[in-house]
Amino acid sequence: MPKSSKTTRRTVLKTAGLAVGALMAPAIFTRGAFAAEQISVADVGGAPGEAIKKAFYEPFEKETGIKVVGVAQDPDPVTQFKLLVDTKSYIWDVSMVTPDAVARLTQDKNYLAPLGIPEAEGTDILPGMLTPNWLGFSVFAITMAYRTDKFGGKELTSWADFWDVEKFPGRRGLYKDGWGLLEMALLADGVKPADMYPIDVDRAFKSLDKIRSHVDVWWSSGAQNTQILQNGEVDLSDTWSARAFAAVAGGAPLKVLFQGCYSVDGWSIPVDSPRVALAQKFVKFCAQPEHQAAYSSLVANGPSNKKAFDFLPKERIAMLPTAPENFKGLFAMNSVWWGKNYDAVSERMQEFLLQ
Repeated sequence: MPKSSKTTRRTVLKTAGLAVGALMAPAIFTRGAFAAEQISVADVGGAPGEAIKKAFYEPFEKETGIKVVGVAQDPDPVTQFKLLVDTKSYIWDVSMVTPDAVARLTQDKNYLAPLGIPEAEGTDILPGMLTPNWLGFSVFAITMAYRTDKFGGKELTSWADFWDVEKFPGRRGLYKDGWGLLEMALLADGVKPADMYPIDVDRAFKSLDKIRSHVDVWWSSGAQNTQILQNGEVDLSDTWSARAFAAVAGGAPLKVLFQGCYSVDGWSIPVDSPRVALAQKFVKFCAQPEHQAAYSSLVANGPSNKKAFDFLPKERIAMLPTAPENFKGLFAMNSVWWGKNYDAVSERMQEFLLQ
């Protein structure tokens, strides 16, 4: 990470811990008011989990006296979330979920408590990233990364180029889950973002079939994606943008092409949680720009609060999906469609990989 980013990170973290009281009503964050109280928050763990701890958990505890215990959850936590509510075993008070998970958690039965954030307090949050039961705070792009030392100075400019194995020969990686991958396959096949949903699943798999024999690694986790990009196991791959920039930080000569879609990790609260008031205070804390900037200075995911960019250097902003220059090349994943179709697509993807 550039020296300037490190300096800003320290500044932002200090601001996150000390200055939030000047921005929030004293009645909301009064140290000692909830002394000895504790909440458990389920997150994705790994490097993002550590960043969440530093940017959100620790300053929240310092400001309010409410202890936050971070616990790891499954990559797709919906089943765990439902079981927790159905059995009233509230081992989580807040969980990290994407919009399609929210759709599945409200489709047949409501599993989510209200956040209690008034609409007037969300005016700086990007459209669609604050709902009555969910706050998006970590925007990630599903896009492309390629090594700049492998194609003789030629630049890839589209997903059609990724599929062009003659013009751009090289070792390829693709995600082994259909979530996000189907969209890239359709972009390669000429589908416009405005026409993406509902997804033409048959067309997407026909497109994937064209490139299947040229895929050297079907990756299954963000950590693996970073590894194969960093160690040169692949020359180009679809990626989650923060994972690509982690490889860049490790010395990989990569270019990230912000052409694809984006999704958002956010916070939701289990309905009927006995600690819902404390959980709501935590989520409201995470909506503040200083804390989102602290997070985005540690992990290259974009903030949902537009004012967070006031606390970040230009070099860091250039890496983030929600930076205006990058955001214009992305479209939002349709969480309602994925909420209804995820299981069926996942099953078909597994059959495709076994063929």
